[in-house]
Amino acid sequence: MDRDWRGMGSIRDSRSGEILVSVILLTKNGERHVRSVLDGLYCQRKIECAEVIVIDSGSSDATLEIVSEYPVRLTRIPPEDFGHGRTRNLGARLARGKFLLYLPQDAIPVGPDWLSALLMPFENSAVAGAYCRQVPRSDASAMEEFFLLNTYPRDYEIKSLGKRDDISLSRCFFSTVGGAIRASLWKEHPFREDVIMSEDQAWSKEVMLAGHSIVYQPAAELLHSHQYGIVDIFRRNFDSGFSICQIYSGRTGIPVAQHLLRLAHEAVFVMRSGRVRDILRFPLY
Repeated sequence: MDRDWRGMGSIRDSRSGEILVSVILLTKNGERHVRSVLDGLYCQRKIECAEVIVIDSGSSDATLEIVSEYPVRLTRIPPEDFGHGRTRNLGARLARGKFLLYLPQDAIPVGPDWLSALLMPFENSAVAGAYCRQVPRSDASAMEEFFLLNTYPRDYEIKSLGKRDDISLSRCFFSTVGGAIRASLWKEHPFREDVIMSEDQAWSKEVMLAGHSIVYQPAAELLHSHQYGIVDIFRRNFDSGFSICQIYSGRTGIPVAQHLLRLAHEAVFVMRSGRVRDILRFPLY
């Protein structure tokens, strides 16, 4: 299907001139949300000379057909070649932009000024990376909603490490779900490929130790949540925990008492949601 992209903002595959930002979208069987993601990208304002790179790792649904309707640069890789750090490094090598912005196939930009808000912190030359606020979809479980509301609050934050600061997950938290980084710093600090996941946490630790800052930009919002089953959430959290042990030697930077208090708050939140299914699943969750 042919489309006229002149009314879709200024994000497009720029063939000449300096490219400001390369949006690197990772896909595999993402037909449910990928059209909304791309529509959200191509309605952005105030961003000139941008490109969208799609890296697909073996879609067998309508993902590639949908992607073909948009002026993206498509790269296809075998499923066995996918790795969280490895594929993000591939995207960086393919990119031509001054900034690299990573998106999964189910994270939908909210509003036409999402991209300009996300890139705004880079006016400070000390900033190495900036990441978005994630807000839950209407069908998110109470547990997922609680997690996102607490992990991604409304307050802007700039993070840096002093010589005596604790190096931990909470101190260095960063996300490549709507995370942008300076391409020049990626060349010095590529993503680690030896961790199962949490490559973004390893990257932020490395650049912060090198003296750079990370910014959390809540003015840039993404609609993003999952409907994980109990087995899925166990596997994901196990992999995440193992990776954090590799990166931070298990140091989350959150005291046990704070963990317990948060668990109590989550229990109250789930009960007040009134969602019977979530209330019944919460103890096992």
